[in-house]
Amino acid sequence: MQTRRTISHRDRVELFRRLIAFDTTSAKSNVPAADDLANFLTDRGCRVDRFESEHGQKVNLVAHKGPECDGGLLLSGHLDVVPATEDGWTSDPFGLTDVDDRYVARGSADMKGFVALAACLLADIDADQMNVPLVGLFTHDEEVGTIGAQRFCNQWDDRYPLPKAGIIGEPTELRVVRMHKGHTKLRIDVLGTPAHSGYPHLGSNAIEKLGRVIHALTELRRQLESERCDTSQFYPETPFAILNQAVVEGGVAVNIIPGGCSLVVGIRVLPGQKSADTIEAVRHTIGSIPDIADDVSVSLIGDSPPLLTADDSEINWRLCEHVGQTETAAVSYASDAGPLAAMGIECVLYGPGSIEVAHRPNEYLPKDQFEQAWGSLSDFARKWCIDGWHSEG
Repeated sequence: MQTRRTISHRDRVELFRRLIAFDTTSAKSNVPAADDLANFLTDRGCRVDRFESEHGQKVNLVAHKGPECDGGLLLSGHLDVVPATEDGWTSDPFGLTDVDDRYVARGSADMKGFVALAACLLADIDADQMNVPLVGLFTHDEEVGTIGAQRFCNQWDDRYPLPKAGIIGEPTELRVVRMHKGHTKLRIDVLGTPAHSGYPHLGSNAIEKLGRVIHALTELRRQLESERCDTSQFYPETPFAILNQAVVEGGVAVNIIPGGCSLVVGIRVLPGQKSADTIEAVRHTIGSIPDIADDVSVSLIGDSPPLLTADDSEINWRLCEHVGQTETAAVSYASDAGPLAAMGIECVLYGPGSIEVAHRPNEYLPKDQFEQAWGSLSDFARKWCIDGWHSEG
């Protein structure tokens, strides 16, 4: 079906530019950017609902267009970005810079390019022709552990039916991705007894105890690396759950026996695995260390679940068919798709740009992928929401 088009290339780039100009580093509020995006969508016929964090410094946006009924398609992207403090930037990270064949800025690939496209698609599609809705979900704090998406899962109050099929616009270089690893963060605290270093018999060295913990967890890491599961075949370089001992803190001064220290551990389980099993393995490993187990505690900081969408899921095979993809693609990072899938939404990742340039100086989005994504997503959404593609056999 041919439908009117109201959003031009210039409109898309302008919204992209506006989104980039907001410094939405995760440590800062995303409210100004969310306000601007909400105004853009409301002015173009979308119903926009806001879900604020407890202190009002962060907000998730839900934009709805079309009938309030079952079915439909969800487009989701996060508004936050990682810091742009690295050396090597050749332009303003928060100014969209046009450089030859690419757009350069912090968040260009990850993932304000997709957010701009999703918002423009919501603005462009004709509500009067839609049989099922198109819904946009724009979250906060994905970069620090899918916090916004997890909060949304608890905030959503069923005010209208959400689509059960979703596209999350992570930078996949326009490949459809149906599985990714999870990311669990643990904090391990070790207690000692502080004392003057000249009188070590009066103290108990927490860092020495932590050394034993690190050694034990290194052995656990090696054990995990020897194990395989059904989805290992899709991760030829890392076909195992990853355990990374990442951050160590402790000690006050060289003349003081340290009375406490901590270790932060990241765990990436494979699709189909449960993070709870690996967390229990960590606890068991530490609890088995002689003499110090009572001085060590393990606490969960965050848990972004893995994604495993079935190969025959309609959103997966329809989108793969639409873009001409025949192979299964998998990635090793976590995304908002994990929590949303746990909410009952079948998700795939699909977006312009490469994860390999994200989180680096001079992050960029190829212009051709920006335009190709617009054409692909625009046609797909119209087939799904207007032509009734989702309900065919």
